[in-house]
Amino acid sequence: MHDQRGNTITHTTLARWLKLWSDQADHPALKRIYDDLVKMYGEPHRHYHDLRHISRCLEELAEARSHADHPFEEELAIWFHDAVYDPRRSDNEEASAGYAMETLGKLTEKEILERIRSLILATRHTDPPRSDDERLIADIDLAILGSSAEEYREYEDGIRREYSWVPEDRFKAGRTEVLARFLERDHVYHTGHFREKYEANARANLSHSISELRASDPPH
Repeated sequence: MHDQRGNTITHTTLARWLKLWSDQADHPALKRIYDDLVKMYGEPHRHYHDLRHISRCLEELAEARSHADHPFEEELAIWFHDAVYDPRRSDNEEASAGYAMETLGKLTEKEILERIRSLILATRHTDPPRSDDERLIADIDLAILGSSAEEYREYEDGIRREYSWVPEDRFKAGRTEVLARFLERDHVYHTGHFREKYEANARANLSHSISELRASDPPH
């Protein structure tokens, strides 16, 4: 992240990271962990799952923080939930959770670590969230679905670039299936806060994207 916007994001996220650890801000491991996370989120194959995504998630949490039962764990889970990201593998969240456990093991308690692990795994979006905090982080992770049409298009373009190795027909079929699962829910979002803020936009964006994907299918 070498442009001015990237430098601003890095500076802002560093301040947030150190504030999160205010009682341990001088711990020698904290800056190293932050630098490692920035390096991971700056990997060249990331076009959406990067530090900008983390920054946006942190902004969403800041607005919804009063809804979190364990805001410290919620924020750390956001930092780590996409730390490991390889579009060719299907266990990124599990690997990210493992990385968080290993990295944070000497900085916090086991009970906190277990909550962080569960929150990271909730961002797989495969099973119903089991707690209010899991519902909150799942919604934060999907906030982009309810963004403006322009931001949503940038998101879809970033996802396509991350999966550039997938042939067009396979990508369209897989992407349609993923988006349709969200649209077929009774609600895209689990919490009242995010339903009020993003539900209508998310349904419009998802419907439009699915229509575009299906319209470009070759005739049978």
